[in-house]
Amino acid sequence: MSESPIVYLIYGIPGSGRREVLFDLIEGGVAPGSQVLYFKPEGEAAAAHDEQIEALDNVSVVPWQLKDGKVAHGKITAAPETILFIAPGDSDPADVAEALQNWSSHNQCELGRILTVVHSSFLMAEPKAQAWFDACIHFSDVVLLNRREEVDNKWVQSFEERYRKLCYPCRFILVKRGRVPNPPEVLNPEARRLSLFFDTLIPIEEDGLEGDELPEDQKPDKYIERLESGQRAYPVPDIRKWLKAE
Repeated sequence: MSESPIVYLIYGIPGSGRREVLFDLIEGGVAPGSQVLYFKPEGEAAAAHDEQIEALDNVSVVPWQLKDGKVAHGKITAAPETILFIAPGDSDPADVAEALQNWSSHNQCELGRILTVVHSSFLMAEPKAQAWFDACIHFSDVVLLNRREEVDNKWVQSFEERYRKLCYPCRFILVKRGRVPNPPEVLNPEARRLSLFFDTLIPIEEDGLEGDELPEDQKPDKYIERLESGQRAYPVPDIRKWLKAE
């Protein structure tokens, strides 16, 4: 086991079942007695599994928010082996990824995996929100398809096939009644993400290559790259345009 705490991040919109998945992963994927630090996004509506997560003896909860591009959080009193972040459901995935990378490096933590919980019926009803999910999945090792009660198998197959044709290496797993088939497998810290942003790469002599001529592992990440103006080179649509007010 790594001496440094292992960090996991879960993307997903409010109502997608992120907390029920989190509870299942802790119960079924974390060794009994292993200390877990759960970073809970501030300002989100209560979910059915909040009390169950917070009642677990090995879990400490810390409220957090994305503030000025950084992870802002309450006091940490635990010494965890596993750290689980839930990204704010209305946030920009690139901003969260950048903030998490900086926080993990500063706190000498190791990134395990990034997960995206897909609210399938929401995305089927709001196909224009696909670009936001694309950004989440760009950074993700595992994609968990949840809330599938109102979608058919054809939609699920089409969703997965699109990413396979684009050569995304992440795994696609169906969530059934809030549970994943194999929690330890989901938490296995083997990188399967398309993005190389979190990876420590060995510098290679570039021989004067620039821009598009650079090999993939030397190019800036598509979603992280900024223009001289400071704006993202490939901005992510604001998911709040499609989220219905509660």
